[in-house]
Amino acid sequence: MKRMLFAAAVIALASTAAHADNQALESLIDSALRSGHAIESLLYNQPVLAVPVADRPCPTIGVIYQEGRHRRGGPRIDNFQACPGTEPELINDVSPALPDDPQFQQLIQMAIRGALRYGAQRRDWGEYLIDTRRLSAADGYGCGQVETVISSMGMLVTYQVGRLCP
Repeated sequence: MKRMLFAAAVIALASTAAHADNQALESLIDSALRSGHAIESLLYNQPVLAVPVADRPCPTIGVIYQEGRHRRGGPRIDNFQACPGTEPELINDVSPALPDDPQFQQLIQMAIRGALRYGAQRRDWGEYLIDTRRLSAADGYGCGQVETVISSMGMLVTYQVGRLCP
């Protein structure tokens, strides 16, 4: 009897924790959707980053679980379709890998330089969309903080922020 009560208590606590985690995930996705910017947070006791990707009828929010960055293959990304007024829905598909193509890498660098000069730059390459924007004013050398979001088929593929120079 004590085991049954203990098991019921554990199940109830796990259910409450799962509900709280789902609410935290929905709140994080909603915040990223409303702000239009990447948001860092803790979710499931690990650091995550929610990144909006707006090229579908309903925006996608990529949630990057950063604990995986030291594992083979890099961090895990879950993409959610986030239509206003509805609960976010997990897209049960895996984001494609970045192409290992010198022209693609060169296009990324051109988009970053464009963002440094003009504030933002958006470039297409096949099914990939490269979105860059300068986050800080350029210094005397033309260097600044640049955010780069690469998506494919409406799903986040990678996200980077760094200080870059032309």
